[in-house]
Amino acid sequence: MSAGTAPALAPKFAATRKVPRYKLAVPAALTVLRSGIPDSIPGRTHEIGEGGLGVVVASQLLLGEAVRVEFLLPHMTTPVRATAVVRYQHESRFGLQFLRLSDEQQSTIRYWTRREADILLVAPKPYTAPPSVTSSAATSEDVAVNPTPLSSLENYGDTNSTFSFRRVLVFGATMLVIVALLGWWRWQQGWTELEAQVPAKEGVVVKPQLQVPAETMQQRITHKVMPDYPENARRAGLQGTVVLDAVVNAEGMVTQLKVVSGPEALSLAAMDAVRWWRYEPYLVNGQPATVETTVAVEFRIAN
Repeated sequence: MSAGTAPALAPKFAATRKVPRYKLAVPAALTVLRSGIPDSIPGRTHEIGEGGLGVVVASQLLLGEAVRVEFLLPHMTTPVRATAVVRYQHESRFGLQFLRLSDEQQSTIRYWTRREADILLVAPKPYTAPPSVTSSAATSEDVAVNPTPLSSLENYGDTNSTFSFRRVLVFGATMLVIVALLGWWRWQQGWTELEAQVPAKEGVVVKPQLQVPAETMQQRITHKVMPDYPENARRAGLQGTVVLDAVVNAEGMVTQLKVVSGPEALSLAAMDAVRWWRYEPYLVNGQPATVETTVAVEFRIAN
């Protein structure tokens, strides 16, 4: 096990969205870790894409906060589980950007959102104005030559009232479309501006004070997340143990991870799980300390 520090976990994120989002409302379960305690938050998606999703939740999320999210797409039996970062907030709505998705998860989202959802970026249909009344109205000269019967004038009044009512309806519908477009534009602008301005959290690299045996740290685990078995590896029958070099800070949070050994196809899943582990702080001279240890994550396919 190397005593050197490993790079921080938090990666750089793209500042702009490169894939479309689709309207799709399904239940979503979110988990955040605050002060080392997992907090489960119920929510519901209102849009989903390969790069992230928009959710409405019953609690407050923080910009730049890491979140584990789980949701079940229509006609699927296995939920999508992923880690995301909060990039946008507007009242109770939040925009989450996926940190990492497997090829299979991306394909699943791409297929079912296009089948089951309505794309958000749809241009409104062009409005065609009704024909002008003056084009069919008789001129004063025509009236003089061919006087209109009284019954015809009464019918014209009824037609004119109907036309005025239709004009009011068309005007109201047009205003609704304009308001909807303005709301959509403000949502897009707000999302784009916040994604460009909010930087990803950079992990603070702190040199560990000492190395602690894996068996000792294993007994101090207070919250453990089991890894999601990559489906491609499962189908290929790939098994094994991933050994990670981990730095645990004074609060008991995993701040740095580095792969020591194990199948590469299983390494990302192991790191995604271990970074959510929480430990009881290790004490040095009675004070919480940053320590280095090893973690072994085993992947076995049940018979």
